[in-house]
Amino acid sequence: MAGVLTARFDLPAEPRAAGRARRLVTELLAAWNRAEAIEVAQLLISEVVTNAVRFVGDRGALRLTVTLSIDRIRIAVDDGSSLHPTLRLADDDDESGRGMHLVAALALQWGIVDCPQEQGPGKQVWFDLPRQPDPPRQEGSVEVTCGT
Repeated sequence: MAGVLTARFDLPAEPRAAGRARRLVTELLAAWNRAEAIEVAQLLISEVVTNAVRFVGDRGALRLTVTLSIDRIRIAVDDGSSLHPTLRLADDDDESGRGMHLVAALALQWGIVDCPQEQGPGKQVWFDLPRQPDPPRQEGSVEVTCGT
């Protein structure tokens, strides 16, 4: 594969956004022959989009960006909130508060980028997944027979 592939999707900031984001990422990674990353991508995109919807509410849209580069897959979610997700300790009986721990544990790396002031409030939360190397191309096949 030469170069970088990028896809962007705008999603409404509503409760169903996480499911839509999972489907979009699944279909895109399958089309890019990156099935090995689908399961982890689905889990982590659910966490990041759910956080974004929780903080943004119905104030705007989310932008999902998926980039396939030579050594990684970057998935990013832009939203209109300046509130940052944090790694916090969740009590055993808490119903939330563990999502970003999953992101931190399963992603190669993750981060938050604030939008420039002139664009208004907002941020981008991103995470990287490893990209497995492409299998070598075989232009022809050679049959090898072992003798006795």
